[in-house]
Amino acid sequence: MTNKPIHRILGGLLVIGLCAAGYGETEASPPISAPPALARIIAEGARNNQFLKALEAEVEAAKERIVSAGALPDPKIGVAALNMPTDSFRFDEEPMTQKQIAVEQTVPWLSKLGLKSEAMSKNARLKAAELTSAKLSLARDIANDYYEIGYVTQSQKINAKLRKMVRRIRRDAESRYAVGKGLQQNIFQAEVELSRLQDEAIMLENRRQTLVDHINALLNRKAYQPIEPPENLPAPDFALNISQLKQTAFSTNPDLERLKAGAERAQADLKLSQKAYYPDFNFRLAYGQRDEDFSDRDLPDFFSAAVMIDIPVWHRTKQAKEFAAAGHQLRSAENRYTDFKRRLPYEIKTLAAEIEDTLQRYQLYVNELLLQAEQWARSSLDAYEVGKAPFDTMIDARMRVLRYKREASRLKFTIYQKRADLEVLVGKPLPIRH
Repeated sequence: MTNKPIHRILGGLLVIGLCAAGYGETEASPPISAPPALARIIAEGARNNQFLKALEAEVEAAKERIVSAGALPDPKIGVAALNMPTDSFRFDEEPMTQKQIAVEQTVPWLSKLGLKSEAMSKNARLKAAELTSAKLSLARDIANDYYEIGYVTQSQKINAKLRKMVRRIRRDAESRYAVGKGLQQNIFQAEVELSRLQDEAIMLENRRQTLVDHINALLNRKAYQPIEPPENLPAPDFALNISQLKQTAFSTNPDLERLKAGAERAQADLKLSQKAYYPDFNFRLAYGQRDEDFSDRDLPDFFSAAVMIDIPVWHRTKQAKEFAAAGHQLRSAENRYTDFKRRLPYEIKTLAAEIEDTLQRYQLYVNELLLQAEQWARSSLDAYEVGKAPFDTMIDARMRVLRYKREASRLKFTIYQKRADLEVLVGKPLPIRH
């Protein structure tokens, strides 16, 4: 990978980031680079997409659970009638009969509450990272459809030019055949090509409509709205610093953050399962009031206090199994995190290489193939008019110019799409290198 094409990779496509500056005055900056029109659509999706709204609610719920997880269990209060004689149910017949009110409070062992709160804190981080990842993915999906609409629209324009050109060629073939200078098969060949182009036009319109419908669904729009295709996008010319992108991704990729938070939550759950062997304390205070007996003797009231603890008698089938399960869950979470962390740099490198290769192909089409095809088309037309080139060579040469233009358009929009994919891996819009 040479430096020269890499330095060229960011100029035009990263201009999208600058174009989004005007958008940022009225809306929050989009999570990926986007021209103003696309940035507005992404912002609408962030506001209205129901899946994002569901994740936002989950994040808020997870935050609320942090404090509640570390709070003491609710105390219990109760009333009782103790030692009542069953033959009379009187409170003043037996000296041990009493009316009692009691308060109980369970206090978990030492750091259990702190560990529960820590686990919920990690879970809140995990949910926040899920939300960030979902916003990036939504922006990427919208951008990919938006740029695909741009390519399909360009293809429709080129298809219309091709049909117009083939109709003109067919009329010319008919005129030549009428005066005996051409072949009837040339007319048939032009008609077959025209029918093929009309079939292509139908498929392109269906494809465009499908993409617009998908964007409307992502934006949760209640009624269909047209999507204006991208216009006048700069020629892609970007500079990618692969090493810097890898380092940035380690700190900003939301999926990596999600997996890291999941591993830390599993670690807190493991510590909590260890504490399950230690008993919780149940404190009980009671006050018993006694009435005067039959001899009007004033009986003193009773005060009682007790402490109860859990005994892990069934630890082999309960605490031990919970501890083992938490250990397996921790290893699973750590392995997922390690696996993604190792794969991430390679995915970034691969995608950056694809951008560079696509850019080189785009430059080949724009700087060489299109010029060569135009020269061939002019030469073939001149040779056909003087009878030195067959009809199919002439028509193929003229159509190839427009097809090369369409292929160049496809490569251009593909670079923009791959850029959005790369920004999802990095976790933020790519910086411009000056």
